[in-house]
Amino acid sequence: MAWTSEEELAILRDSIQVYAPSFQEKPIIELLEKIFDGTGASFAVDDFGNVKVISGSGSPVVLLASHMDTIANELPFSEDDASFRGRGAVDCRPSLFAMALAIRRVLVKSFQGTIIFGGIAAEEVSTEGIKIFLEAMQEKPDFAIFGEPTGTTKICIAYKGRVWLKISITCQAGHVAAAWIHVNAIEIIDEFYSMLKDRLQTLVKNKELTPFFTPRAAITTIQAGSIPNMLPAEAMADIDIRFPPAIEKEKIITLCMAIKDELLAKYGGRDPTLAITIEIKSSIDGIRVSQDNAIYSGLASCIETITGEKPSFVKKTGTTFMNHIGTFFNCPVVTYGPGDPALEHTEEERIEKKEFLDAINVLEMWLLNLSS
Repeated sequence: MAWTSEEELAILRDSIQVYAPSFQEKPIIELLEKIFDGTGASFAVDDFGNVKVISGSGSPVVLLASHMDTIANELPFSEDDASFRGRGAVDCRPSLFAMALAIRRVLVKSFQGTIIFGGIAAEEVSTEGIKIFLEAMQEKPDFAIFGEPTGTTKICIAYKGRVWLKISITCQAGHVAAAWIHVNAIEIIDEFYSMLKDRLQTLVKNKELTPFFTPRAAITTIQAGSIPNMLPAEAMADIDIRFPPAIEKEKIITLCMAIKDELLAKYGGRDPTLAITIEIKSSIDGIRVSQDNAIYSGLASCIETITGEKPSFVKKTGTTFMNHIGTFFNCPVVTYGPGDPALEHTEEERIEKKEFLDAINVLEMWLLNLSS
């Protein structure tokens, strides 16, 4: 039986009211199970905590996936006539539940083809969930949408790639009064970082260095030292590198290893105990998909029909599971979902009720058009 818009809003309300950060997604799983109950769809939860729902058979094969968790930071729920506020009200409950509810609608109307729905666990802290989900899939999708907030009139067609590395330095400790005869582990990290930032810029050819096309590195954590007048014997830092799709992740990794070797050659004579290690914590190439594909023109047409606005195509400077899906299956994939991405992870997370319902309508129309 079809649900009313009030019932659809009620389940979004319930999802925002519960606190379900990474690895605590059980309340969200129960709400998703409620949506698919009675539709004939196969509902399963894997050992990691991912939800997989399969319905229908044959072509086309469509994958709709989003993540179930929020950041580990509670935010009180509130509601007015127009909107919901609370943790997850942007990232990413509206995208997740708009997909699930759109699928429920088309199943009631006998969709022709195969729909796979994925609710990915622990996206905010790990890439393991999406890797496990994709590796377990027997089906190869013809089209895929990953749910993240873009706003209902925008389709994201590109994300940067990412290399996350941990650099560790060990050397002889020394008194700061004799700093010139020692190696400073903190300064080695600083020099590595400076060299990396400079050389990243040389990888871009014949492109205006806009935020999307500019490769950037950022130190996100650093641990070193405990005695103010001693040079530390070790230092560690996490460095996050984002780069446009034209640059392959292997090129970034090779560049980092070359800088490491240069620094060892430069300072190893001063301190034979010096060791520099680089651990690649995760890496994924960037993705950019042509706007000429049928998935985009079809989705854009649905957006214009439902919202009355001409949709725009955007490129984001972050990295998301769209990268993983596109790389794994080599299939057309975009990111789409209700909500203002500028409000993600902030104290102002909120979603307009109309925007959420519009997103369900857009996705329902797109799925039915594929089916026909």
